[in-house]
Amino acid sequence: MKIRDLIKNIDYEYLQGNLDEEVMGLSHDNRYLKPHEGFICISGTRFDSHDLIDEVVEKGASLLVVEKDVKLPEGVCAIKVASSRIASPLLAAAFYDHPARKMKTVAITGSKGKTTATHMMADIFRKRGFKCGTIGTNGAIMPIVEDAYKRVVNADLYKPLICEETEGYYVYELANTTPDAMEMQMYLALMVESGCTHVIIEVSSQAMKMHRVEGMEFDYGIWTNLDFTDHIGGLEHKDEDDLICCKANMINQSRIGFLNLDDKSLGRFESYLNKKNKLYYYGENPKADYVFSNVEKTFDNYPGIRFDVDGLTKGTVSVNLPGEFNVYNALPCVAIAQMENIGYEIINEALTHLLIRGRFEIVFDNGHFKVCVDFAHNGYSTFNHLKALREYRPKRVVCVFGADGNRSLDRRYGMGEASARLADLSIITSGHLRWETYEKITADTLTSFDKVEKEVGRRPKYLLIKNRQEAITYAIENAEEGDIITIIGLGHESWQEEKGVKYPHSDIDFVRETCKRLGL
Repeated sequence: MKIRDLIKNIDYEYLQGNLDEEVMGLSHDNRYLKPHEGFICISGTRFDSHDLIDEVVEKGASLLVVEKDVKLPEGVCAIKVASSRIASPLLAAAFYDHPARKMKTVAITGSKGKTTATHMMADIFRKRGFKCGTIGTNGAIMPIVEDAYKRVVNADLYKPLICEETEGYYVYELANTTPDAMEMQMYLALMVESGCTHVIIEVSSQAMKMHRVEGMEFDYGIWTNLDFTDHIGGLEHKDEDDLICCKANMINQSRIGFLNLDDKSLGRFESYLNKKNKLYYYGENPKADYVFSNVEKTFDNYPGIRFDVDGLTKGTVSVNLPGEFNVYNALPCVAIAQMENIGYEIINEALTHLLIRGRFEIVFDNGHFKVCVDFAHNGYSTFNHLKALREYRPKRVVCVFGADGNRSLDRRYGMGEASARLADLSIITSGHLRWETYEKITADTLTSFDKVEKEVGRRPKYLLIKNRQEAITYAIENAEEGDIITIIGLGHESWQEEKGVKYPHSDIDFVRETCKRLGL
């Protein structure tokens, strides 16, 4: 692609060089830059790649995109933009020929439920017969098509995985829920090359703040809810309104939006909407466009829920995941499915056969006790997860958890309080320690046990086992008839991080290996 064709739809100041030169790719990471690629200089919070201009020109960059006044080597083509972060997704989309426009797109934002709703929506589309990809916390997932990666520039930089739960699909692990702009457009292009007609994208508030999906217009946008115990402060959002604004802007980029009418922050959320697109509301409130009622627990194979839908569509929906919060995850997906002319028979076939890696996943059941793995990693999600488990009246709920280091203190307080109140036994172990110590995180967590003890007059039962594998093994070896052991915090993740190093570990795989080793 000629440089002038790449940049024709962005605002820029021409600085120097030949606009008719070819650009063979784009990068903002000097480690992966190849000859004849464009390099986008980013002013980051910790690092400024404007300082690398001489290096990237020596490596053969054919285009420099800068946002600062810098000294430029002779010969290389260069343009200046107002914001490299905003220009980056626009250039990446142009380079990959706007792959999102070639698929039906559903974007999902919210504090909780994004991953579950993403997989619900994708499974409905797949059950209908559509080829569908997803991008989110569980990775970039797309149908396996031999040699597709060879036809997409830079796709060979990423190595896919094949998981037991995703037979027939490649899974590319992501560093962020919503990948950076270059990676995002590459995955979208790879999905088009793999024959996908639909894609579901989890869009985090941080992704909106960093402009990772700038310029994209989504066919449908879903807002699930708002919770303020995460992602405020430090290098994330300066305050609640900044977080709300970022999430609302994703709905502003959607042709049709679906909003949770029951969320207490709805009014604040609506204040940031431009109201130019079509909006629909869902929830238990009878004023909603899509209303749920008559929620009941089911025990068909594993704990689940069934509910009625009224309003713009009428039907009954069953889901093989427990918890009323999953009604809120499913309902907007049902609404979109109906708009796409997908009937309730297909919807129910998909939603009663959900298998979402690390989301309420029953990874072992021998008829005597069950082991569940879930990604719950703060107070809100831990409380809802344990509450849903308790509704099915197990003999005991044993909760193995460890709050993450170098994250909001509210996470450890919230997880501790939820487990102290709702688990019969808490086993407090290590999560991602990062640069903190297990002892410090545990001491903070146990303050919530002190709080609950004062309120109820008894000490909640707990054990401290620092090593996560030892904690899981203890829970399994000491399981009692009718127990549900739930291991939360890591979910689908395949590592634990400590002092900058990621050590291989999967709760899912370790449980299965341990149960097999013990002959259970």
